[in-house]
Amino acid sequence: MIDASVIEKVLRKYGLFEQYREQGPALLWERVVGEKIARLARPIWVQNDVLFVAVPNHIVQHEFTVMREEFRKKLNAALGAERVKEIRFRVENFPKTRPVLALAPLTPDEEREIEALAADVPDAPLRAALIQLMKKAKQIERARQKLGWKPCPRCGVPCEETFCPLCGHQGE
Repeated sequence: MIDASVIEKVLRKYGLFEQYREQGPALLWERVVGEKIARLARPIWVQNDVLFVAVPNHIVQHEFTVMREEFRKKLNAALGAERVKEIRFRVENFPKTRPVLALAPLTPDEEREIEALAADVPDAPLRAALIQLMKKAKQIERARQKLGWKPCPRCGVPCEETFCPLCGHQGE
């Protein structure tokens, strides 16, 4: 297991910490609202203190819209600060169960490429953590491609829907 402080150092070094921190409400969603609600409402992205959540139909959208202030207060309490100003529910078509990502081992070339990318990090524990993180990210990326995720036209990251959770691009 990677120490959280090491991950924070890596994210700060590469200017990604604030973007990661902004997504905190989405990462806490299931724990805060519970498993039953999380099955019907999946966080998509947080942008400008607004949490976007996907729901399967307009009935669920209406019900959760009525409850959104309660969800918002619970999230902010769990975060220890007023970080969610609004929750917006949008109807999206998604399966009732999430597919399990089958992570395949990386090829030797992919492993060498990742190690080369991290070679300039002088701190050995930080470099090791970064390599481990990049390897896992590559495995997840490949698994998502096998599930039919398409590259975002703006940033190239594989996305499940027409909304890219990395850069915020909204497609058709």
